Amino acid sequence: MRNDRVAKLTVAMAAALVLAGPAVAGSAGAAPATAPAPVITNWYRVPAAPGAHRATRSTWSSSNWSGYAETGHFTSVSGSWTVPSVTAGAADTGSVWYSSAWLGIDGFDNTHLIQTGTEQDYYDGSAHYSAWWEILPAAETTIPDPVLPGDSMSATIVQTSTTTVTKKKTKVVTNRWNIRLVDLSEDWSFTTTQVYKGPGGSAEFIVEAPMVGRSVSTIADYHFAPASAAAGDVNRAGVATTIGGPLSGAGLDFQNDSGTLIQNDLQVSTPGEPDLSATAFNSSYGATEPAAPTG
Repeated sequence: MRNDRVAKLTVAMAAALVLAGPAVAGSAGAAPATAPAPVITNWYRVPAAPGAHRATRSTWSSSNWSGYAETGHFTSVSGSWTVPSVTAGAADTGSVWYSSAWLGIDGFDNTHLIQTGTEQDYYDGSAHYSAWWEILPAAETTIPDPVLPGDSMSATIVQTSTTTVTKKKTKVVTNRWNIRLVDLSEDWSFTTTQVYKGPGGSAEFIVEAPMVGRSVSTIADYHFAPASAAAGDVNRAGVATTIGGPLSGAGLDFQNDSGTLIQNDLQVSTPGEPDLSATAFNSSYGATEPAAPTG
């Protein structure tokens, strides 16, 4: 590997974000805008409005997430994905669109979340790609290494230790987690160890319309490379339930685990059925369900 950075526990805390209904930033047809250094936060799941359209077999829908979410208790999650490309929606280069692909723990039915992924955005008339890690309520911390569409990414988030200290008859529990992201195509890796207080109640593999400032963004028109479909746009999904325990297949189940992204009453991001080993799936912009991986 060309480098292997270890980040310090110093992140800029984002201001508290309050979602008030289905606010969406950067909608197509908006006035021309620029977005220098946007503050991007990959938020916990926000359920779509009751009765919102969803794929027939999908069991949940959201105004910011699509993909798969397993519930239970997890101390580790891993997986890989191909960085999708993005284009301007409706050939309108004056508006802005955002998307992120990531894996993480928590956030499905609570307000905690530890995660790492890639950003695929379109603003100022061009596409922008980057890598990041995040622990809510902080915004993304950008990893300053190159990311290009089509890159093969691999990530693991694992709880490495739990320390219990009694202070004035009160037990204080500190959980340390390791976040590792690797770009196999650009030949770099990044590792950071952080304190995380979430319960570990879910594990996710998600394409998201992230928060930009205080609003949910309009999801970018994303496209995974055709070559990634056989193995799965998101693949080798695994989880562990004990500290130091072995990773096992995530057991993805379209009937129980998958969800679609709904914006302005339209289904704009859709996961497909998993492969036979239930550790990979494809994802498409729009309402059409992609085929299951075959590789």
